[in-house]
Amino acid sequence: MRYTLFSLAFLTAICFTACDDSKEYGDGLEEKTLISEITLANVENGKLTLAASVDYMDSLIQCKIVPEQPTNRKVSWSSSDENVATVTQDGLVHAVSAGKANIVVTPEIGFGASTFFELTVVPEFIPIADFEFTDDDKKDLYVSEERSLRPTLLPAGHTYSMVTWKSSDESIATVTKEGVVRGVNGGTSTTGKTVTITAISLDRGGYEESFDLKIIPIIYVESLTFGEQEDLLPGESAKLNFTTVPVDATIASLKWSSSNTDVIEVNDQGVVTAKAYGEATITATTTTEVSYTTTVKVPYGLMKYSFDTSLSPWYLKQADGYTSSAEFKAGGAVVKMVPNPSKGNSCRADLVLTSNGSYKDKVYLNVGVYPYLAIKMIRPYGAGKLQGNIKLDTQYGAYLENSGSGNNKYTILDGAETPGSPEVYYYDLQRENAVGNGSNKPFHTFSKTEPEEIKTLQFVMADFKEANGSNTEYTVYWVRTFKTIEDLKAFVENENTNN
Repeated sequence: MRYTLFSLAFLTAICFTACDDSKEYGDGLEEKTLISEITLANVENGKLTLAASVDYMDSLIQCKIVPEQPTNRKVSWSSSDENVATVTQDGLVHAVSAGKANIVVTPEIGFGASTFFELTVVPEFIPIADFEFTDDDKKDLYVSEERSLRPTLLPAGHTYSMVTWKSSDESIATVTKEGVVRGVNGGTSTTGKTVTITAISLDRGGYEESFDLKIIPIIYVESLTFGEQEDLLPGESAKLNFTTVPVDATIASLKWSSSNTDVIEVNDQGVVTAKAYGEATITATTTTEVSYTTTVKVPYGLMKYSFDTSLSPWYLKQADGYTSSAEFKAGGAVVKMVPNPSKGNSCRADLVLTSNGSYKDKVYLNVGVYPYLAIKMIRPYGAGKLQGNIKLDTQYGAYLENSGSGNNKYTILDGAETPGSPEVYYYDLQRENAVGNGSNKPFHTFSKTEPEEIKTLQFVMADFKEANGSNTEYTVYWVRTFKTIEDLKAFVENENTNN
């Protein structure tokens, strides 16, 4: 045992002595600088497409290594499927047949960073033949503002999507090879300066297309005054009512925000979009950190339906053998009714928003805020006089049905009807016992403090006859609710002025 311990101690001493004295017996290993990164300069998002046709079979791929001066700069190229494509050690890729293959680049020494791209070989090369620029691409750009250009490349089945860009004057606007354009100089006039932006396809077709872009100088807002804001419907957008000093100030220089983006969103031009019922405070902040606020409401009970191009979400009721159709002209829907032989050739075409909750969204009346429901239309007439009946109907019964049939119980805004002329008819929904008949449908007074869901809301258009030169059509322009009669009159007056 004593000899064994002595031997182990002796060997340990030798080992430590050899490690400590290594520098005395030979030079250390030479330090090697390895390739740490390989990037490919002309491959888009790790993918490349070639065609198995004579003119577009080859592509020379350029690679960049990091660091620039490794011990061994050489790289090795290989293809995962040489039946699809081959590659030389200079990076020349050659398409063989349709399919997919990975082209792999590795350091020649066999270890270190590597990269690859997916090569797709298609039977035929289809060049880019058109750039379809959007309105957003071409709209005016402010100095220091940036925008990513995203034209549609046509035809849809083009082989390459690689595009580069150029500016006709980089002192006015610059554009990166990725299509990010930036305003540089808009001059001193509010009309701005114009520059030409060109897109160039990098396929061998080399198609180019340009558009003119106006660069607008920024004029900073010194002060801002908000006016009264329009109430909005869910889904509706409107520009806020405000004025600035100076009057030609750049609205986008303001920082806009909403206190509740679930209800109201606002963009950099002061345009708000209603998302849901409720209200939100909109704040505009200048570059000098002065803030101005206004409130935008999306209230229950607001209705703003126009029928210049469509009846939707309203529709024509087709029942009991009655049929009708609508065409759109002169700002309204012309409803043509077909005589029903089983009903003595009478005509009927009810205009319906919801019937027993049929509409996909809930419908509300809020007569404490919007008590007046109005419709603009041309009634059917014949022999120089009006004919037929119009009735506002709900699930509780018709408007003022308790005093008669409920037919034609509207109020005429200008006090008199003229056959063949547009008229505005309105209903005062805040009155006591506004709907119902007191018998099979008890009287109903709408709440003046809370919104009330309405499961049926329709205009019954019935009892029109095709006789004695009578027409069997009516034209409807809009249905809206109003806070006051004065608001209704102001709306109609403004409409008449602008038409």
